[in-house]
Amino acid sequence: MRRGNFLLNKLIPLILFMILQGAALWLMVHNSVYQRAFTLHHLSDVRHFLWKQQSDVLSYFSLHKQNEQLAAENLELRKKLLGFVYPDDTRIQPLDSVFAFMQAEIVRNNTSRQQNYIVLNRGERHGIVPDMGVISDRGIIGIISHVTRNYSRAISLLNTHFQISVRIKPSMATGILRWDGQDIHSLTLMDMPQHTKVAMGDTVVTSGFSLIFPADIPIGTITETSVKQGTYLNASVHLFQDFNSLKYVNIVQNLHASEFLKLQEDVHE
Repeated sequence: MRRGNFLLNKLIPLILFMILQGAALWLMVHNSVYQRAFTLHHLSDVRHFLWKQQSDVLSYFSLHKQNEQLAAENLELRKKLLGFVYPDDTRIQPLDSVFAFMQAEIVRNNTSRQQNYIVLNRGERHGIVPDMGVISDRGIIGIISHVTRNYSRAISLLNTHFQISVRIKPSMATGILRWDGQDIHSLTLMDMPQHTKVAMGDTVVTSGFSLIFPADIPIGTITETSVKQGTYLNASVHLFQDFNSLKYVNIVQNLHASEFLKLQEDVHE
């Protein structure tokens, strides 16, 4: 009881002080043009500051939706920018008649191991199967290896077991690109003939020799070359894609893959 009376005795003067202070400010503002303008000016600054903070908070919570929209726009742009499958053929076919793309979000992404993998929020019920490619707007990401009903796992490009056929622009020389398990920003283009014309800054792109990825997807640039065993030329390739910043990707399906595989089976019979 004493404690309650003590708190009440402390609060009453404070409340009265605040009431009187508010009344004094009200009288000062309404009886002085200068004070009114000064007060309204600063109240306006406070209001604008609060609006800015509210806008920043709302923008932060809307980033996820904005990123999804940007990823969808990138998907549509990719279909247009990749052009055509047979540019020298009079029977030109749009690329998306051969390759289909599906947007996906990364659930888990490893970059600290020798055999890294990526988990995506797309699975069997979305039509995903093993051996589909995974790309971003900045290059190759990996290949689907395992699929469940709602999720899929892809072998990352940053996996020492992963390798892909690529070529160099403008020389059109081909080679095998592989990660050595060291720098996540750099891969090695291996076993090219020593006479291969390579210049610093040349762009490395997909060769199109596999059924998984379309041709001419940019991967990175040449930063260094070295000769191995006096015969082969190796080159370091700096990736366009920073794997630590990955969030949205596109899963690639070759709609004609079964036809190509059937032709290979017929040849071996």
